[in-house]
Amino acid sequence: MKRPGFKAAFHVLEHLMLAAAVTGIGLLLTAGFWLQNSDPPTASDAMVVLCGDFGRAAYAADLYKLGLARKVYVGRAYRLRGERVLDQNMLTFPRHEEVYKALLRKKGVPADAIEYYGDELLSTAQEAEALAAHLGAGPGSLMVVTSSYHVRRARMIFKDALPGWDVRVVDVPAERMPAAWWTDQESARTVLLEIPKTFYYLLGGRFRSAPAGN
Repeated sequence: MKRPGFKAAFHVLEHLMLAAAVTGIGLLLTAGFWLQNSDPPTASDAMVVLCGDFGRAAYAADLYKLGLARKVYVGRAYRLRGERVLDQNMLTFPRHEEVYKALLRKKGVPADAIEYYGDELLSTAQEAEALAAHLGAGPGSLMVVTSSYHVRRARMIFKDALPGWDVRVVDVPAERMPAAWWTDQESARTVLLEIPKTFYYLLGGRFRSAPAGN
């Protein structure tokens, strides 16, 4: 026979597990709303376009041409394993930041307004840390350009890394997900990756590339 104290504790645990499950399902179903939490584009001292979809660089060029920033920062991205195989076999495959720069230039951003920073940047956290080292403590205003699903996590990361800066994170309008994100294959894939990444960051996790030579 279960003791009364144990039985009560068991019921409390059941309720906590049920509450956690309901909360988790609620967060999952509403991810199309709370992940996409863009700031409005605003005039800033600098703009950084995060590594990822090329639509980010295209939109950053549009914002630059509106006069919203004088400088566009582009991180030197981590070279993926498959890309390194091509490098080793002397097959030309452009670096991610080179494609970004070419797209920015194609859309009218002058070369002297584009500046690289960092090296082998694997994650958003590493991009933010490298940019903080590059820009210094501030004060200043920074506009971060990324995809809609990435806005909330990017805002947390950049505000933590650059506390002396007024950070605004804007999304690419053409890349916004439907509220019913599970009805679109690409949106479903990104949400199911983004939610664990967000909680991993909140728990103190950080992805970083290995030091050169490792």
